[in-house]
Amino acid sequence: MSDAPDRRTASRIIHSLAESGQPPQLGASYLNVGTEPIIRRLRGDYLQDLLTPFEGQDGSGACKWVEANYGNGKTQFLRCMQEEAWKLNYTTAFVELSQDECPLDRPDRIYGAVARSIQAQPLTPADVDRGQGIDVALQQLLDRKFEGVLSGNVNDALRDQALAWVETSLAATPVESTSFRQAVVQYLLAKLKGDARKVQVAGMYLRGEPFAAKEPKEIDLYEKLDKASGLRFLRSLCQFIQRSELAAGTVLLFDEARRSLSLMSSKAQKVACENLLTLINRCNSGELPGTLFLYAVMPEFFTGFATAYPALQQRCGPGTRIDLESLQGLKEIDLLQMMGAKISLVFRIAFEDAPEDGDLLRAALHGVAEQALRQTMVGSGTRRLLVSTWVRALQQFRETGARALTNDEIQGFMEGAKQRLDSLDAEAVAADGE
Repeated sequence: MSDAPDRRTASRIIHSLAESGQPPQLGASYLNVGTEPIIRRLRGDYLQDLLTPFEGQDGSGACKWVEANYGNGKTQFLRCMQEEAWKLNYTTAFVELSQDECPLDRPDRIYGAVARSIQAQPLTPADVDRGQGIDVALQQLLDRKFEGVLSGNVNDALRDQALAWVETSLAATPVESTSFRQAVVQYLLAKLKGDARKVQVAGMYLRGEPFAAKEPKEIDLYEKLDKASGLRFLRSLCQFIQRSELAAGTVLLFDEARRSLSLMSSKAQKVACENLLTLINRCNSGELPGTLFLYAVMPEFFTGFATAYPALQQRCGPGTRIDLESLQGLKEIDLLQMMGAKISLVFRIAFEDAPEDGDLLRAALHGVAEQALRQTMVGSGTRRLLVSTWVRALQQFRETGARALTNDEIQGFMEGAKQRLDSLDAEAVAADGE
């Protein structure tokens, strides 16, 4: 990724910030402030070292907690790590945890959420929106290994090479679930041979989507995805990705944007804790080779939920936690102004009539940053509020030009931003059933 986005990408970034206060699926790195040293360390120590195969041995797995209050940069950080992982040919799965989509007490639905969101490195902007799902990722990875064999390179010899590789090398990839491996092989063979029916059945099976009971048997798939097999399927997915050498490994990005664990019954919380422990333990023991598991939570996860489960609390030591609330060497006011400056730069790329950088613009940004700190307790969504408010101010400056803002004007921008964010939060709460 270049140092600056193109105009179209910049426009999409600004639109996303204005609507939700969060970056879009692609482009978070253009806005990143303060976490670069953390990302460099994760890249060097894990993505380029610990997780990579060595002398015929699998790469290891690792787990980290990403800690920050709501609206203070967890999603931004995960998106940046996703982009870093893509650069190194990792597949990534960005999963927003919720009771509906990915309840942690249901291993089958955990696998399904990962399988439907996993992505190979996007080669075009369209890949970001259309390239989600294990079936699509496998198709893209095979197409890259055999130079367009599934995307227009009409070459019988190349197709024969791909078929032979899938039937021999890929079919021999060691994974826990032979049904998972069989589904991958059947899916890719069907893609190469143009068998739409088998493509559909194998794809639904791999994605964890519902199907008629008899359909998997059509392609010799007999293991059912359920609570007992869900985590085995997830481990098999991660094992397959690295051991097949189709990609470097897998980065699992779990974003607990709201308090999904607190919405569970005590029984469900206990099951969720057991599943989390299983994932962590299997990652640390190498059963999820080449896998980095980043789980973003709010601070009360450690002071509330984890304290009820000693085994989980033992795995939440300082070395496992990435604290985004206190970024080394940065005061919060300085961080907010640096964030605003990054947004201003992207805004100028997106719009020809954007205000030029200068003393008036910097003074306005300083005022907005100070007001954001006064409006919110530090660590309670200050950064998200700053982002949304500053975008609104920049949009106004397109009409009036950059100018000094009174406290009342800043408050007006901020109230509009807060109303929009509160509306989005209410929708999310309703969707989670809180």
